[in-house]
Amino acid sequence: MNCLRSVLRSSFAVVLLTTLPCCQHDQSKPQDPPATGGGGPGNASGAPAGAAEEARKLIELMQQQFKDEKIVVDAKAQTVSIPAVVNESRDPVEYLLIHRKGKRHEAVFFTMAKPSVLNTALLLVGLQPGKNAQVIEKSPLPTLEEVERGVDPVIVVPPKGEPFWMTVRWKGADGEVVEHCVEDLLYELSTQQPVRSVQWVYLGGRMARLYKNEPEVYVADFEGNLVSTCYMSPDNHLATMVHPNARDDQNWWTTNLLPAAGTEVEFVFHHNEPKLQVERRQRLQREDAAAPKPAAGAGDKPAGEAPPK
Repeated sequence: MNCLRSVLRSSFAVVLLTTLPCCQHDQSKPQDPPATGGGGPGNASGAPAGAAEEARKLIELMQQQFKDEKIVVDAKAQTVSIPAVVNESRDPVEYLLIHRKGKRHEAVFFTMAKPSVLNTALLLVGLQPGKNAQVIEKSPLPTLEEVERGVDPVIVVPPKGEPFWMTVRWKGADGEVVEHCVEDLLYELSTQQPVRSVQWVYLGGRMARLYKNEPEVYVADFEGNLVSTCYMSPDNHLATMVHPNARDDQNWWTTNLLPAAGTEVEFVFHHNEPKLQVERRQRLQREDAAAPKPAAGAGDKPAGEAPPK
């Protein structure tokens, strides 16, 4: 997978793979790389015949891996779909999505899809790795008295990068397909409503040695944590939330829209903003416009107050 990952980062392979019909929903058989001119028989984009053959083998390998992991890549729509299952968790949410070997007690969904293969699919549809959150110690440090008064001793720089979106669909009790943006399934304790203004940034995971003098491995394959709802370091996971309250690992729960634990779902990553997300954003804008304005001098409930028990 390390080799496959490095090949994917080459401009030739990415351009080639993202134009292939076989990377869309019908992945039943490999197809020839498209000839784009400028080269002889059996090459693409003017590449030598040996490179074209190497690309062909890579495509076949990827197709088989996607099939084995039940990952569907739609290059035209720039989406990646995987099967997942609603997790049973009574703890605050730290991860929206994990592999089955990840932190099950703190996750909303889990999947059997191998993280490194999923990451290859996300690269294939054009996601570009961003930067994880950074924590910078203030200099000079605030005094103990200042900290006790609420002064933050650190500066948190939020994650940065090109946004992407996620939706989840499943069959309801009546057999009809239900689909939601993931934000409608996440409950924010500080506001006591589904999370509103949020961004998701792709990180891509990382290669590292688990033990001294051993080869590097894709760490998410061993840890199993995929999409976080709070800031985690190091960035072994594939993606993270960007939100003012993402430092608080006790802030996220699930809404009553989430189906019962054990429900099988289709979890979809979108490179481009999907129609469902556009509709949600417009709905929230209408709700904000229609909401009554607070009376002068009337304060809202403190943001950190927990719901009554």
